[in-house]
Amino acid sequence: MARQLPDAAAADLLALAGVALEHDELADALDTVCRIAAGAVPHAEGASLTTFTPKGPEATASSDVWATQLDEMQYEELEGPCLDAGRTGMVFRVRDMGREPRWPSYMPRAFATGAQSMVSIPMTVEAKTIGALNLYSREVDAFDAAAVSLAEVIAGHASLATQVSAALNHQRDLATQLREAMASRATIEQAKGVVMATVGCTPEEAWARLVQESQHENRKVREICEDLVRRQHRS
Repeated sequence: MARQLPDAAAADLLALAGVALEHDELADALDTVCRIAAGAVPHAEGASLTTFTPKGPEATASSDVWATQLDEMQYEELEGPCLDAGRTGMVFRVRDMGREPRWPSYMPRAFATGAQSMVSIPMTVEAKTIGALNLYSREVDAFDAAAVSLAEVIAGHASLATQVSAALNHQRDLATQLREAMASRATIEQAKGVVMATVGCTPEEAWARLVQESQHENRKVREICEDLVRRQHRS
């Protein structure tokens, strides 16, 4: 029989579904994912998201400074559960950092910060590992099988939120660029109209004059047109 989630954890998972739509910036969405993860998984006291870029791993988001510090120590030592989760696509659980023989450079440093146990869950998009969700606790053996299963569900939501947020931000950028291009085009057409009315020339000749002035002043045509339109409105 499947174990029922606590009401608070279920509410947190529902909140994850809307994270990507509630934030304009991807970084804000991912920070929210980390805060939800730290609150939803029992005994978790910090959460972070590590992403893997051509430049190497990055602490993309976290619930707090402590979680970020624990992530960045792994990058400095070039070893740790989150790095291996990203490399292998496997879940890594550390029950007792004070006695963990794996990652001998990282574990003593993490233990010195007060961390006692952790779990790293790979995040995947379209069968490609893009990062890892990391949960940290100041308790020994804080994450049982049920907690790990819940963390895996959250990692799946985090992967989806990352993908959706990135797509939404890309679409917003395209929309902004389109609006700017349309506004620039309208300004250029107004400027051409001013030149045509002033010197009595064709649209092509007006455009050539604007380009020539742009080259002479070493400024963008759009800036020349904006100045011309502003002067016309003031006159």
